[in-house]
Amino acid sequence: MTETERILISARQWRFASALLARLLRRWHHRRDRRHLETMPDFMLKDIGISRSEIDYVAARGEI
Repeated sequence: MTETERILISARQWRFASALLARLLRRWHHRRDRRHLETMPDFMLKDIGISRSEIDYVAARGEI
C-alpha cells in the first residue's frame, strides 16, 4: 500500500467519523429543543407563532 492510498483511507475514515458526529449532534439538539418547547405553556407557544402540534417540526428544522 502506497502512502497516498493510506492518506486517502485515513481521510475517508475521518469524513465518516465527522459525519456521524454531526448527525448525533443534530439529533441531540432536536431532542433538547423539543423537550424545551414541550414544557412551554400554550400561550407562550402561541406568542412565538407555533402550535403544540408543530413542536416536532420546529425542533427538527429550527424554523417557525
